[in-house]
Amino acid sequence: MKITYLFVGAFSIMLLWSNCKKEYAIPEKNYLASEQPPTNLPLPLGCDDTSAFKNILDLQPFEYLRNCYLCTAVKQVPGLGEIPWKANCMVSIVDTTFRLGFYTYEPWFGELLPREELSFVFVPMSIGVQPIDNWLQNSGHYIRLWDDGDLIGAGWETDTTCTSYIELTRIDLEDAEIEGEFEIHLILKYPDLTGILHSERINFLNGKFVAEIEK
Repeated sequence: MKITYLFVGAFSIMLLWSNCKKEYAIPEKNYLASEQPPTNLPLPLGCDDTSAFKNILDLQPFEYLRNCYLCTAVKQVPGLGEIPWKANCMVSIVDTTFRLGFYTYEPWFGELLPREELSFVFVPMSIGVQPIDNWLQNSGHYIRLWDDGDLIGAGWETDTTCTSYIELTRIDLEDAEIEGEFEIHLILKYPDLTGILHSERINFLNGKFVAEIEK
């Protein structure tokens, strides 16, 4: 079931090209969000956030479309390093939950081809902090995309022994926008079929986003 959602995300990427309407940058201060300090969730017992194997390829910076809503975060390979990460956002409503996808791209003969997808599915449509548990709600995934974006490379899923969460701080269904924050700790589950040994663990920290809800 989980691998199905990874493929669904890849097919929906191309919607970004036709739905980007305006330039939007994450402000220094999240002025539309709550003024309360960020929620610090304790690490569960048993979290071992270290990588047994690491690959500098996973810290390769990619591009993003500058006329879309944006997500910013720190992408980290534990024990190797970290980079600032910016991605484009796509949010849809699935039944009574949100599906959030964040995408980056690589230049190729004048085009930008999708290369990464970080996704959250089954996110309740409510304000507040929700832990990522990979069960009936709040499932988190990260995949590498190849070719023209339709081939799945390596795949990571949320390591539920660590604390991962998504917090929606604003939901505006009238203007079709949401805003929030997240932190996610991921562990490699699906190897790259081309033979590349990617990093065992990848984290996205201090994530912030403003996104348009697709109609």
